[in-house]
Amino acid sequence: MAYQALYRQWRPTDFSSMVGQEAVVTTLRNQMASGRIAHAYLFCGSRGTGKTSTAKIMARAINCENPQNGDPCGECESCRRLLREESMDVMEIDAASNNGVDEIRDLRETVKYPPQQGKYKVYIIDEVHMLSASAFNALLKTLEEPPAHVVFILATTEPQRLPATILSRCQRFDFGRIPAGQIAGRLRQAAEGAGGTATDGALNMIARAAEGGMRDALSILDMCLGYQSDVTEELVHQVLGTSDRSFLFRFTEALEREDASTVMGMIDELMRAGREPMVFAKDVSQHLRALLMGLCCPDDLAGLLDLTQEDAAEYVGQASHFTQTRLMRMLELFMGVETDLRWASSPRIVLENAALKACLRTQETDAAALNDRIAQLEKQVSELTDKLQSGAFTAAPARVEKPAAKPAARKPEAPKPKVLTPTGRSTGETWKEAMATLKRTDPGIAGFLLQGKLAGCDGVTYRWEAPAQAAVFVDMLNKEERRNLISAALTEAAGIESRFEAAVAGGNAAPDNTEASLLAGLEETFSKANVMIQEE
Repeated sequence: MAYQALYRQWRPTDFSSMVGQEAVVTTLRNQMASGRIAHAYLFCGSRGTGKTSTAKIMARAINCENPQNGDPCGECESCRRLLREESMDVMEIDAASNNGVDEIRDLRETVKYPPQQGKYKVYIIDEVHMLSASAFNALLKTLEEPPAHVVFILATTEPQRLPATILSRCQRFDFGRIPAGQIAGRLRQAAEGAGGTATDGALNMIARAAEGGMRDALSILDMCLGYQSDVTEELVHQVLGTSDRSFLFRFTEALEREDASTVMGMIDELMRAGREPMVFAKDVSQHLRALLMGLCCPDDLAGLLDLTQEDAAEYVGQASHFTQTRLMRMLELFMGVETDLRWASSPRIVLENAALKACLRTQETDAAALNDRIAQLEKQVSELTDKLQSGAFTAAPARVEKPAAKPAARKPEAPKPKVLTPTGRSTGETWKEAMATLKRTDPGIAGFLLQGKLAGCDGVTYRWEAPAQAAVFVDMLNKEERRNLISAALTEAAGIESRFEAAVAGGNAAPDNTEASLLAGLEETFSKANVMIQEE
């Protein structure tokens, strides 16, 4: 006997052997058991989700002589004839090749005749959306009021293309995509039934590649078993022409470092291995999607993508090196590649161009690229602020000097009287009141002031000091505009004219080139032509 493909070998023969579609199966089984059989059904869903298989099971169940809880028994003469596809009571019509009005007119003529062996004549019309408008019109009356011995089962992947007059005459059932875990379980049964073995990683990879379609998954497994009986992840990558996870992680890491040389070298490696640019662009898009989801919802990533906790943690770890803006921009670039490659004469050039745009983002000046770089700068400033507040930066250890001679004991000095401002506040209370005002009026300045502390006040001038590692904030606060704003807040809190000064703690910090370094950083990020210095 000729070899039969796995998806045909493992086509379910009763409702109990169906994978997924629990709601649909339960409803249809109850209808079969109770005898409440409608005259027309519409099965909708993507490819490989069990529409035609369910239609054939229904055809056997309603003609079965001894149904078992809504399932066909598989032993009576009617069931055996239908399993061998020898019965004339079940007609399977491909609407893609029989979509004219003449074929539907012939169907209307045959509908009149009663079934030969069973209780019902069943017409299964696959890809019904391919019928022409005139064919739909010819089918309408028969579909609405067929003879009592006729059941129509329509199957389609595009229900939106069916006329409303057809939809209203059918009981509609929507077949969802089958979860990857359930597909992997059926694949393991199929591999063992074929005398082969498969690793869990390989089965999960096939299940994800099938995108919810059981037929596609069984076809991929069939190809893998054609290579060798031991199915591994490397074999699945070879059969599908996809890139493994480690390669995608390294490629994305090179994009994050803006390492154009490594990116081009990895694309060349792919092309020399005979991989398709379209497949690789899709793999990168899926990887970037996983990173974006890891950035947005890290706690739920394992459940959303059917990953182990270890794999999910790896995605979340890499996602932390990107901003959300940049990941979305890169995802748009590689999704655009999938469209552009359909019309490109040189697919490799299209892929390399998109990779360079994702990598050399500092060279572009459009609004999206500028927003990306601003988001990256904000992320870096936030990380720096967190480190400063947590004390991650420590000053150099002080020089150890010999202890001086112990001075003679002195009488303790009397405590200095507490100085109050005209508003009745102490120096510390005045500073807190001024800080509260600045948090409302200028949160940026208030954030800078949090990097140091109040050193004292001589009654008019409030002196603020920052540690040496945060000297950059001293220059920022000593700018005339910011100093005036702080002085105004202090004047309001104290009730008298007050001034503000910022300095480095100890007063012996090395000369600071912060302004020059910031200018150099801006010119490197936005290009020198886009930076203009305006003296205040």
